[in-house]
Amino acid sequence: MSDTPKKTLTLTRKPASTGASPSATVTRTGKRVIRRDDLPNVQRPGKGGKPAAAKAKPKKPPRKPQPKKQVTPPSELKMRELNDRLNGFRVWLTYQPLALGIEKHIFKLVNDEHFPGASKKVVQKLLRMHTNHGLYLQAIQRGGARYTLDGTEEGDISQQHQQHAAETLTTRQSART
Repeated sequence: MSDTPKKTLTLTRKPASTGASPSATVTRTGKRVIRRDDLPNVQRPGKGGKPAAAKAKPKKPPRKPQPKKQVTPPSELKMRELNDRLNGFRVWLTYQPLALGIEKHIFKLVNDEHFPGASKKVVQKLLRMHTNHGLYLQAIQRGGARYTLDGTEEGDISQQHQQHAAETLTTRQSART
C-alpha cells in the first residue's frame, strides 16, 4: 500500500443563472433536459393511481393448475395382483376365518409361484385389509372353525377373538351414526 492520501470529492451546486424563471428549462452543454411534466404517462408526484397505459392493458386470467395424474405405488399394484391370486381360494373369497399363522402359507405360495415384488410388507398389508373387512369380522364373531387356504380346518376361533370382532363391529357402527 502507498502512503499517499486519498483524493476527496466534493459536490457543489452550480450557480443559478440570473433573470431566468424557475420553471424555465436549463440547458447545459448541449444535453437535453426532460421535465416530468412534459411526459404524458408518468405518475405525478402527490397523485395516486397508476399511469393511463397500465390501466388500459387487460389482465390475463390466472392459470388453472393441471390436475395431477394419480400415481399408484408399486406395492399397491403387487398387493392387487396377490389379492386376485388369493381370490382363487374359496376360503379367501368368501371371507371365512383364516387359520392362525396363515401368512406362512401365503409366503410359501408367493415363493412357489414366483410372485415378483410380493414382499413381507405387501403380504402383511393385504392380510390386514382382509382381516379388517366387515364380512371377515362377522364370520369371526359367529365362531366356528378356522381354515387354511386349501379349505382344511385348523383350530377353532377363541372366545377372546369373537369378543374383539364384536367390539370392532359395534365401534364401526356407532362411528357411522
